[in-house]
Order: sequence, then C-alpha cells, then structure tokens
Amino acid sequence: MQQPEPNIQQLFYRIKEGDKAAFNILFRLQYETILGFAKSYLGDTRKAGEVVSDLFVWLWLNRERIDGIDSPEIYLFKSVKNRCLNALRNNNKVVPIDEQPLPVQPSTDDTPLSLIEHKELSARLHTLIKNLPAQQRQVFKMIKESGLTARQTAKILDLSQRTVETHLYKAVKKLEEEISLYLGYSPCRKQMKKILAVLW
Repeated sequence: MQQPEPNIQQLFYRIKEGDKAAFNILFRLQYETILGFAKSYLGDTRKAGEVVSDLFVWLWLNRERIDGIDSPEIYLFKSVKNRCLNALRNNNKVVPIDEQPLPVQPSTDDTPLSLIEHKELSARLHTLIKNLPAQQRQVFKMIKESGLTARQTAKILDLSQRTVETHLYKAVKKLEEEISLYLGYSPCRKQMKKILAVLW
C-alpha cells in the first residue's frame, strides 16, 4: 500500500528540529514544481536551478528560523519569486516567461494518425499559451501546472483572489475559443474539457 505524501507543515517542523530525512523528502516533493515556477520568471533552466537550490540551502542552514510559518508551500513560492526578481534586477533584465512544450499524453490505443494529431494539438496549445497576456499565462501555469489553488496563487503574486480567478477564466476561455477555431467546430463542454486536459 502506497504511503500518503507527508504534510509540508510537518516536514517544516521536523526540519526545524534538524531532521535531514524530512529535508530530503521536502526537496524531492517540491523541487520540480518550484523549479518550473522559477523558470517562468528567469526563462533559463540553469539559473532557475541555482535560485531554487540556493533557497533549499538557505532553508537548511537557517532551519531554526522557520518556526511559525503558517503556509510553508506559499512561503517557498514567495521566497523563490523574490529571489528571481532580485536576480533579474541585478542583471537589469526584463522578466521573461519560460515556454516549455507541454506534453500531450496519448492513449495506448492511438493510431499513427491520431499520434500526429496529438503532436499537432500539443504544439498548437503551446503556441496559444505562449500568446496569452503575461499575467494570465503566469496564473494559468501556476494553477494548472503547479497545482496551486487560486488563493495560494493570489498570495504568491500579491493579487486578490478575484483577480487571479478572472485571469484564469479569461485564459481558459481564450484557449477554448482558439481551439474551436483550430478544430473548425465548437466541441461540447465535455469534449473541450477532455482536450484541455492534456495541459494538466
């Protein structure tokens, strides 16, 4: 039977007590997600990796100071965001948004033709997301790729929850409209959800 994922709050408590195993678990659980978030600011995998690794090193070296953090997950994202913005200010660069291709997972019974269609759809979705307004794109990726809630995303980006929800609604609506144009017809809501499900 698979063990449930540890609670991040509990991991933080254990890390504060010097538990290296808890630190390693937190690292494995959060590294890839936070790395993707950092890349959305820096647009460079290597630099994003340096920022995220630096955060985890700081976290371990300053573990006695992490007591009383109500939401460790939001804390990690906000810390990475601040470090990314500092790195960009130091380099006098404009904030870019990383645009990694989003994989479409075909089913096992796909034909060669449907595999080609999956690939084309994936490329199209990638282009559509790339062309979303910057803040819509950021919110969409944080919620649909990183798995954050609208409330968490709002706290990390210093926006109201309503603003985040509006950005997400507009992004999804735009994608639905563009996919309908691309397909040449308007799929029913159920079909559209299935199509957009390749993103998350």
